[in-house]
Amino acid sequence: MGHKTLIYISLSITIAIAVVSLMPINQQIAPHVQFLDKVVHVVMYFVLSFSWLKTFSGINKSVYYFYSILLIVLLYGIIIEVLQSVLTTYRKGDFYDVMANLVGIIIAGIVFKHSSQKN
Repeated sequence: MGHKTLIYISLSITIAIAVVSLMPINQQIAPHVQFLDKVVHVVMYFVLSFSWLKTFSGINKSVYYFYSILLIVLLYGIIIEVLQSVLTTYRKGDFYDVMANLVGIIIAGIVFKHSSQKN
C-alpha cells in the first residue's frame, strides 16, 4: 500500500473518531453500555495508533518516532475528552475513557513492534 494511501486512511480514522466522539449519543442506552464503551475505546485507539505507526514505519524506524506517535495519539484522546466537556452539553470527558484509550495505544505498540520484528 502506498504512503499517500496510508496517510489518507490514518487521517480518515482520526477524523472519524473525532466525529463519533463529539456527536450526541442516546442517553437512555448510555448507562447500560459502560463496559462496552471502554472496549470500543480500546479498539478505536488500537486502530488509530496502529494505522499511524504503519503510516510512518516506511519513513523512519527510530524509537523516537515510535514513541512520539503513541504519545501524540494519547494527547489526541485527551483533547477529545476535554472537548466533549467543553464543546458539548450532551457528552462529558471521562478519565476512564482516557485509560481505555491508553490500553488500546499500548496494545497497538506491542502488536506493531512484534509484527515489525517478524518482517
